[in-house]
Order: sequence, then C-alpha cells, then structure tokens
Amino acid sequence: MSELGRILAEARAAKELSLADVEKATRIRQKYLAAFEQGDFADLPRGTIARGFLRNYAAFLGLDPEEMVRRYIEESHDADEDIAIAEVGKPRLVDYRPIEIELLDTRRNLSWVRWVIAAALITVLAVGGWWFLSRAENAPFLAAFGPAPSPTETTTPTATRWIVTATPAAPTVPPATPTSDLLLLPTPTVLPTPTETPRPTATPEVVARISVAVRIDQRAWLRVTADDVMVLEGILEPGEERSWEALASLKVLTGNAGGVDLTLNGVNLGKMGTTGQVVERAWVVDQGKVMERGPTPVPPAATPTSTPAG
Repeated sequence: MSELGRILAEARAAKELSLADVEKATRIRQKYLAAFEQGDFADLPRGTIARGFLRNYAAFLGLDPEEMVRRYIEESHDADEDIAIAEVGKPRLVDYRPIEIELLDTRRNLSWVRWVIAAALITVLAVGGWWFLSRAENAPFLAAFGPAPSPTETTTPTATRWIVTATPAAPTVPPATPTSDLLLLPTPTVLPTPTETPRPTATPEVVARISVAVRIDQRAWLRVTADDVMVLEGILEPGEERSWEALASLKVLTGNAGGVDLTLNGVNLGKMGTTGQVVERAWVVDQGKVMERGPTPVPPAATPTSTPAG
C-alpha cells in the first residue's frame, strides 16, 4: 500500500465509513476509491480527471486536497493531461458514470400503455355513440337507415271518442225513528262520586322542657340539679353564663341570689334574690306545662358552703 493510500484508508476508517458510503456521498465509483487507497494507479483515468477525483475524496475526508494531489503525482508520476483508461478492444474513453445504471427494455414497458390508451378510446367512442342515439332530435336521422314504409298502407285518422262519466249523488238517508217494536235499553244511572271526608289531623304532642340559663353578675356559689341529677356545684365568677335543660324537674340553689340573673325558657326572670341571700328555685313539668314551686329562701346554715357577696 502506498503512503497516499494509507492516509486515505486511515481517514476513512476514522470516520467509520465504507467505500459504498463514500461513493453515495461523492458520486465517485468504488473501484476508483479502492485504486487510490491500494495504490493501483493503473486502474485510474490519468490526468486532471484522476486528480479531480482525488481532490473531492480528500476534501470529503477532511484532508488537504492539494497535499494529497502532490503525493499522488510523486507516487504515480501522473502530471499529464486527461488520458482515458486503456481497455482491450475498446477506444480509450473515460468512464464518467458515478454508479452502475441498469437500462430497461422500453419497448416491453410501453406495451401495456398502448393497451390502456386503446381501451380508453373505445370507452369514449361507446359513451359518445350512446349519448348521440339517445337524443330525441336524432330520430329522423335514425329513420333514414331503417326500411322504407309500404306505399299501399293508408293512414286512417281515428275518431276521438268522448267519454262522459256521471257521478251519482249519494241518497239522503232520513234519520232513523224508533218504533214501538224496538226494545230500548234502560238509561244507565250515574252514581255520585263519593266525597272523601277529611280526617282530622292529629296534633302532635308537645313535650315540655325546662330550660334554665344564668348570667353571673357577682361571685356566687351554685348547685344545679336536673332530673334528680346534680349537674353543677361550684363557684362561678362574674361574666360567666351557663344553661341547663331537664324533662321532669330542675333546681337551682345559690348562696348569693343578688349576683345571679335567671332566664326560664327564653323569658328573663331577673335576679334570684338579694345580695348574699341563699335562695333555691325549682321547676317541674306537670301535664305538659312547666310549673314553678316558687323561690325558697334557705337559711345560711342549710347550705353546705357559704359564699360572701362580691
């Protein structure tokens, strides 16, 4: 392998290209590319044609085209003008075809085209003839090609017959009159529509509840019992608000009646008593109504705890 061929082959291998890839890109036939790489300069067209192929090949591989041409001239001693490749029995001509071209038999390929054109012409003629014969104004023209009429035949005019159609009127039918011989059906009696009597709506039973709310204005001790269950026992500070509900009975006992503001079922009852007074108030449900037993002042000794006012 020559030095030029080695450089070209290594550059092509570095790009991972085959001779077929280079031929597809440069349009230079593979046999010329292989001749450059293998140093078979006798297989190349001499002169400017070979040097032109080499310049294109070197530029494609990223090499210096002029340097590659210089090496080619040194190795092949080809500095002449264009000289065609010598082949036995053929004139010295240069093969400019970049790739192999397969020629096809045009006569065989055009045979089916002729049949298609002939079929199209026959179809057009058939459609045109059918259109011409179907037109009414062409009837005299067609009659000219038919048999001539016989001279003995005489055309006799046919008398027109008038047909009068009379539509009979529909007879008037008098209304039927019932006679004594007919049995009349009894007239059906229409029963009155029964009127539904509205039932009285049952009034839902109202179950009374005892709802008590307190607002503390002064420090006070309270004991609250709802349905015999103690729900509160302790000292409440000013500003506190509490509320309770009961179904049967509710009791409120305080050691400072003047500091407790009382509300029963949304109705404000005012203070439970005076400042420092021990008072017990109780309510019960009697026959669906809330009844109060009345305020009961309790002596201070009766209370478990005595809370001074203020």
